[in-house]
Amino acid sequence: MKKRWWWVIGSVVAVAVVVVLVGPWFYAKFLHGDQPEALGLSDSAAPADASVEIDGAWTVGTGSKAGYEVWETLQGQRVFVRGQTEKVSGNATIESGKLTAGTVDVSVAAIATDDGRRDFQFSNTVMESAKFPNATFTVTDPVDLSALSADGAILTVPISGELTLKSETRPVTADFKIRRAGEGIEAAGAIDVTWSDYQIEKPTMFANIIVEDAGQIQFSVVLSKQ
Repeated sequence: MKKRWWWVIGSVVAVAVVVVLVGPWFYAKFLHGDQPEALGLSDSAAPADASVEIDGAWTVGTGSKAGYEVWETLQGQRVFVRGQTEKVSGNATIESGKLTAGTVDVSVAAIATDDGRRDFQFSNTVMESAKFPNATFTVTDPVDLSALSADGAILTVPISGELTLKSETRPVTADFKIRRAGEGIEAAGAIDVTWSDYQIEKPTMFANIIVEDAGQIQFSVVLSKQ
């Protein structure tokens, strides 16, 4: 009887050890899920239509995406999570080869990851999307686009603006890659964000998963001429 009792105890301890050692690997391998690629310029673009003047009013149109990236750690296993949405709107104005105004609005409730539980917590508890439905990036300083050529070459420029998440607005600057494609303009960039700067609780699906203090807000914007 004693041998059986010690065998039961030993089995429980062995299972606990396996959970501690293998659990993080199992999470990273199976529960984490497949993540989308980081947002950027499309892999291929239509030849630019040189007859379209870049000066004028532009609209954030079909094909635009935005989202966030966070990094999580469970007992040494570090993985990233990306949430994305195509519900992106906005506008831009280019005058004399300079971007003089621009706004990108992102529907927070539409941002989705590989797990609905995480999305529910992110949308309702973390971001309070019913109260703050949009995340917004607004250009504040003119951006010189005079080097943007009709041959589709990629131009990298720093863009300064204000990022609003929930009720907090902060000045930000990030490099964006921009190119002409077809009759439109493509732009993509990532803004580094420290969540506490925006009074945001770090999003996580499980209590024992450590979410890093900083992440990114990513944009892939397609502009169409009005």
